[in-house]
Amino acid sequence: MYTPRTDSISGKKVTVMGLGLNGGGLASARFFAQLGAMVTVTDTRDETILKPSIEALAGLPIRFVLGRHELADFSSADLVIKNPAVRPDSEYLRAAARVETDLSVFLTFCTAPIVAITGSKGKSTTASATAHALNVCGIKTHLGGNITRSPLDFIDEVKPSDRVVLELSSWQLGDLKGRGLLKPLAAVLTRIVPDHQDRYGNMEAYVADKRLIYADQESENWTICDVEDEYGQSFASETRGSVLWYGNKLPTDGFGIRILPDSSCIARLPGRDDAEILPARIKLPGAHNRRNLAAAAAAAWCAGANPAELGQALAGFGGVEHRLEVFAEY
Repeated sequence: MYTPRTDSISGKKVTVMGLGLNGGGLASARFFAQLGAMVTVTDTRDETILKPSIEALAGLPIRFVLGRHELADFSSADLVIKNPAVRPDSEYLRAAARVETDLSVFLTFCTAPIVAITGSKGKSTTASATAHALNVCGIKTHLGGNITRSPLDFIDEVKPSDRVVLELSSWQLGDLKGRGLLKPLAAVLTRIVPDHQDRYGNMEAYVADKRLIYADQESENWTICDVEDEYGQSFASETRGSVLWYGNKLPTDGFGIRILPDSSCIARLPGRDDAEILPARIKLPGAHNRRNLAAAAAAAWCAGANPAELGQALAGFGGVEHRLEVFAEY
């Protein structure tokens, strides 16, 4: 990968908080250990539960502290990598000199354009469909984030000419607040419904973290909003990015992807005549997935895909594993 100075990491004391069985902890530990950092991995779960992850890190010079956290591992570290599920007011994080996440580390070094996708429902399908369409259209694209693959897993493969699609949770976005690291070429917001209220306490706080996906965008970037979602209207009114809509009826003077009564989708895009961008017949079942693919079509166009190729690419998308998969036909 084409990056700034990763050699500054060698010799640093790095504590990874939360190893887990997939995602950021494992990828972070591997990334920093391979760059010569002195890595400590700490997790409240024991080695029996974490055995697959420990085995995946075999051969790397990593110190494990399992079944507990020790405050000294945080206070003495040059850098702590936190899991997004860890609340920011943790006593261990308060003891740390510097706190990052796998996502903030990736964004620091990534030079490829990014499509970022968040929402309450549909973000995994939309992110996966966007990455699928871009790859089918000949644009090398990497998919990661909340979809269980840390972008640090593919950081060495990314070139400036590639695209990166990141599915982002509200927690991941909250960890980036005020950092100025996330400036996506396209920011997609899927349908917003109440979620994670045990952590946030109210919808306003939850949605505030969602808004961070476009907080640092500029006019040359795109913000893609659901025209029928009340929050979509709010997002569009405050972003500095240029707005694309998706839904059943586009604003008179707006651009985006319109879903027709026959379920096909028409694209109204800047500098182009209206044209079909998604046929009525697709592999994914459900009106909600039609809406997800409309958002994906807009995102893929923003990332450089040819609209004439997007219909076939998206119609052939088979969906996310374990979600409304077709396993037999009679």
